[in-house]
Formats: sequence, C-alpha cells, structure tokens
Amino acid sequence: MKKLVILLLCSFIFCHTKAQNFFATDTFTYTINLDLSKNLYLKSVPVDLLKGYCKGDWNGYYPKREMNQCLFDDFLQRFNYYQLNIPTNSNFCFEDYCSNSYYTDMYKQFSRKLKYKEIVFFDQQHSVVKREVLWIQVFYSREEYDGWKHYEGPVFWLMEINKAAKGIIVYNKDIRSDGWSLEKEFNHPAFIVNENKQKEDKKKMQKILQVEEN
Repeated sequence: MKKLVILLLCSFIFCHTKAQNFFATDTFTYTINLDLSKNLYLKSVPVDLLKGYCKGDWNGYYPKREMNQCLFDDFLQRFNYYQLNIPTNSNFCFEDYCSNSYYTDMYKQFSRKLKYKEIVFFDQQHSVVKREVLWIQVFYSREEYDGWKHYEGPVFWLMEINKAAKGIIVYNKDIRSDGWSLEKEFNHPAFIVNENKQKEDKKKMQKILQVEEN
C-alpha cells in the first residue's frame, strides 16, 4: 500500500511538472493594425518607443535576433536616415534632441502597425495559467504602387521599458479618464489584434487536455 501511494504521488508530480514545462515554452505573437478605429489611441506608442530608444531610456533589438542589441545609429541607417550631430555645449538636452522635427517626422512612419509576443505559463503557486508580454515591435510603413508595405523595425523588451525612469503612458479616453502604463495596457487590452500564432500553438488545447488526462 505504501509503495502504491508513493507511485501515485510520483505520477502526480511528473504530470504537474510536465504541464508547467509546457506552458513555460508556449508563445504567441500578434499584430495590431493601428489604423483601425478602436486602435487609434495606440498610435502614440511606436512614437514613444522610438523616442525613448533615441534618448537611451531602453535598447532596441534586431527583429530576427531578439537578444542582439541594435544601436540607434544602425537602426537609422537601415531606413535611410542619419543621426543628427550632438551639440557639444553644456546646455544639451536629449529630450530636445530626440524631439527634433527630423526625428519626429521619422517616428510617424512607424505608427501604422505593431507586433508583440507573449508567453503563457503555469503559475504553480496559484495553480492558474498566466500570460506575460515579452516584447513589442514597430514597423516602418510606406505606401507603394500596390498598397501599403510594412518593414520590420526594432524589438523592444517590455521588461526594460518597465525599469526605465520614465516609462510609456497610454491614454484611451473612450475607456478611462487617466492614462496607465504600457504593461497594464497589454495586460488589459482594449485594442483589436490580428492573430499570427506559431503553427504549433493551434493545437494548444488538445495538448493541454492530453497532459491533464495523463
């Protein structure tokens, strides 16, 4: 009898660990069309992301190599822009520098599309499934002869933005009177997404059921 109890306990721990590991590696990506009426309030987000990038508040990363940092100058060259000369006088201010009309006009070219990745994991302590947004990506948009084209821009890790002295505040007057953080906005989204899930994610529920049955 004692051996049977130990065997059942080991089986439970194995299945519980298996489920936890599954959720820890389950990721989803979504795109946001910022031209949709319900998403217009987010058009300031890519502008704020790039401005903070310019100021050095957080880093930008290559879209295909999310852990590799992309210097602001390299980002500008990728889209045929250049970095303005930094004044040498003692009154220099990055806020003014990154608010230069040359940069603000460039920021607006990235205000039509966003993409983000989230991870779904099992919270063992509370026995619930949770989600966490990992990063947000901007896109350079240009109207060409056959319509609008969107080119991949840098990726920004939400963890770095959260640690910045001055983060990003999102305002949606249709929902609330005050603004709140970018992280809170993505945790309680009011926007519409276009699903762009990984191929293996479409069988997520079947896998969960299999884990629970085992």
